[in-house]
Amino acid sequence: MEFMARRPRRPTIDLSPLVDVVFLLIIFFTVSTTFREGTGLPITLPSAGTATAAPAGPIEISIDPSGRIAIDGQVFASVEQARGRLEQLLSEAETRRVLLRGDTKVPYGTVVEILDLARSLKAGVTLGTRRDGRASPTEPERR
Repeated sequence: MEFMARRPRRPTIDLSPLVDVVFLLIIFFTVSTTFREGTGLPITLPSAGTATAAPAGPIEISIDPSGRIAIDGQVFASVEQARGRLEQLLSEAETRRVLLRGDTKVPYGTVVEILDLARSLKAGVTLGTRRDGRASPTEPERR
């Protein structure tokens, strides 16, 4: 008795487990990712009742109560020391915009020096504030 020859079956790969693993990896990286908030200096922004949200500049400058200046994460002791870093960042930036975030106890003279420096470098300056009644001072409103 002669049997019909079986055709060899083509091997197949089941992609369902692969898709499951990819989705689990996407979920893991989405949940575990942390985003940089602020510049590292502990500051309390002044409040303003008329504060409105505005697009931030690519360069953030923060001034803490002791007068230390942080420009995109680097901390400087004086405006003169910060000048070179700000010039470098502005020359590399697409838009010449600066977000200035100063603590409520920062001397007015320091704020004016930073404003003058940014304007002398032809940068637009936005002042960071928080809206009155906001629970957390770490979430700035831009004005």
